[in-house]
Amino acid sequence: MVGDIDRPALSRLRASLDRAGYTGTNVQRTLRTDRHYTAQPGEVIVFERRLAGNSPIETLTRLFLIGTTVSAGDVDASLPDLPQGELERLGLVEAVPGGLRSTLRIVPHGDVMIACDRNYYLDEPNDSPDVATGVSSPSTLLADLTVRLEVDRALDLGAGTGIQSILLAQHAREVVAVDINARALRYAELNACLSGVDNIDVRIGSWFEPVRGEHFGVIAANPPYVMSPDAKYLYRDSGMRADSLCRQLVRDLPDYLEEGGFATILISWALQTGQDWSEPLRGWVDGLGCDVWLLHYLTDDPLTQAAKWNRPASPADLAGYGAALDRWTGYYIKEGIEEIAFGAVIMRRRSGAQNWLRTDTLHGGNGSSSALILRVFEAEDYLHSIDGDRELLEQQFALVPEHRLEERLTSNKGEWQLHDATLSLTEGIAFEGGFDLETAQLVQLLDGKRTLSEAVRARSESLGLSAEDESALRQTAVEVAKRLYQLGFLVRSA
Repeated sequence: MVGDIDRPALSRLRASLDRAGYTGTNVQRTLRTDRHYTAQPGEVIVFERRLAGNSPIETLTRLFLIGTTVSAGDVDASLPDLPQGELERLGLVEAVPGGLRSTLRIVPHGDVMIACDRNYYLDEPNDSPDVATGVSSPSTLLADLTVRLEVDRALDLGAGTGIQSILLAQHAREVVAVDINARALRYAELNACLSGVDNIDVRIGSWFEPVRGEHFGVIAANPPYVMSPDAKYLYRDSGMRADSLCRQLVRDLPDYLEEGGFATILISWALQTGQDWSEPLRGWVDGLGCDVWLLHYLTDDPLTQAAKWNRPASPADLAGYGAALDRWTGYYIKEGIEEIAFGAVIMRRRSGAQNWLRTDTLHGGNGSSSALILRVFEAEDYLHSIDGDRELLEQQFALVPEHRLEERLTSNKGEWQLHDATLSLTEGIAFEGGFDLETAQLVQLLDGKRTLSEAVRARSESLGLSAEDESALRQTAVEVAKRLYQLGFLVRSA
């Protein structure tokens, strides 16, 4: 358990970790793997053998990442500004036969250090409902889908150990971190200190209860969205029926947004076999006074979902594995859940307007999508403000720098010829689109100086098109430009 939240001492710890080069990149290089965030028991044995020396990076990786016992002398040498007694007072280590053992896990994520319960990752038994988890794939997804606007106040709903709060603190004057899990919030305080952040207000309570009547410019929410028959873990199980928690939070979020404020929430929802993934969500967001972007990234069948959340940690757990699968799948049958979808809702509060709704499917990403999200919302605002598509022809569009155009060549009688092209985004959501040669070359003419109509005319003249063919090219150009604008590939320069 986390001990004293001693900011000066934790600042010295962070300085020592930095001096030792305890970063995600260096740890990955030392262990020769990118799987150090989610180490499994067999991998830990391999990691131990890779850390044969006693350099500071090796010592601290053994101590704080893979959780092995380290000699007190090696710890003293690696953390010279923190005597053993102080480390114990802070609740970071405990004395065991052979040396010192960490009581938690500290994992570097870029410039952020996140401490969490050690046994959650090292597969040591932990049936405590308030187990405090670290950074997971959903945590990263939420961080990538959160809008990074400079705001006075931001809310981290379901804050856990605080990764979203720390990221929000970089662009919000004040961050309120809310969770019902007091142990997790204790870690959040520790992690804020490790990151040198002092503008996070930690509040214990159930969902919006601690912030009734308050409003925020940005909200990030990572609720326990797993549809489960259990109420075993606070971070996973809501204790509410099916997807009712996610639906209620989505409905409540706008009440806590400032006008023009953005909220991003990760959710799961129930589907019937063959049902369009967006159909249930459209009812959730109807009439909220928000513009809404629905994103879908995965649909599981009930057995796959049950297996993911009940996977045995060791052969000794196999006996109860089948029973757990049967209990979970039986629950889904009882609730009439045939498929389980996962995704996110991004909303912006815009009252007194004709709000819009759009849907897309995620196919991977490349870091923060904040700039892309803002472009998408700007595009939808504009497209819903114009009367038809003719105005698009008079707009000056430019490709954003964060794009890659790949052209494919084919051989014809020994001569290489351009065949088609693929345009993809290199930052944020990994949207991409394929084009034939003519369309790809037209897109390359969108330089922010000529209008779309002028680009069509230039392309038509270079090809020597007839008036009829130029008209067809113009229609294609409107359709392509509109879609690329919607997906964030294009911006209007005038």
